Amino acid sequence: MSAIDVLLHLDHLDLGVAAPRAAIALAHRLGARLDALYVADLPATAFSLPEAVPVQLEETQRRVAEAQAHDAAWQQALAARSITGRWRVTQGDTVQAVSQAVSGYDMLIMERSQKRSDAPVGFGSVSRCVFASGRPVLVVPDTSPVPSIGAKVLVAWNGSRESALALAAAVPLLQKADDVYVLDGSVMNEDMLPVLPPPGLADWLQRRGINARVDTLDTGPSHAAGPAVLDAAHAMQADLIVMGAWSRSRLAQMVLGGTTRHLFMHGDVPMLVAH
Repeated sequence: MSAIDVLLHLDHLDLGVAAPRAAIALAHRLGARLDALYVADLPATAFSLPEAVPVQLEETQRRVAEAQAHDAAWQQALAARSITGRWRVTQGDTVQAVSQAVSGYDMLIMERSQKRSDAPVGFGSVSRCVFASGRPVLVVPDTSPVPSIGAKVLVAWNGSRESALALAAAVPLLQKADDVYVLDGSVMNEDMLPVLPPPGLADWLQRRGINARVDTLDTGPSHAAGPAVLDAAHAMQADLIVMGAWSRSRLAQMVLGGTTRHLFMHGDVPMLVAH
């Protein structure tokens, strides 16, 4: 089996919530190495008021020291599932730190708060890391129950480059899944050059040993695709959605809506996305 290295980003120290549980479940299923990276965020705006800089730096150093003391707890959590990995701590801008660190890994895992209204979808830290990291990202809603990861998988396929990147990243998981269901919405993008070699999706999956049910998704207006994908995921009790992220621009999705935006805002199922 090929070695897989996974990086979990954390901005808190609670290992019992959705993202760490999803990360451990995924690493156990894949036999992957799992490192955690805690980032004590220090955005550039922290230096906008010179008199506040010493206070900001002192608080950041306190958070770093507190995080470093959690190494033993992380190792204990990994050992319980026979997983190897490291506990890493740094400070700085989250997007810059995570994007640099994950360049040596195969996948990034990040938690997305479903309660935050101050981070517009497409421009928050998670969304920006999807764009900047160059790696597939498992986005875990903080409201997700995470019963498992990768046992029942819904693939939302639209024929785009982003969709193909997400599908390729998911192959190790899809090969081990109990149930793979593909919603093929490429009819909505049939004017695009197909990214998969002929004869197409079903053959591509079969040649990789992936047994999948494939149905056509034709919702009419593109803004209806997001609710249809989420409804289908709930109907099959999926524990993972695989999809491309932002086949259209972030601005277009902000103004016109889109599948990525809808699922980031309303989804309660972890999503393996790529851009």
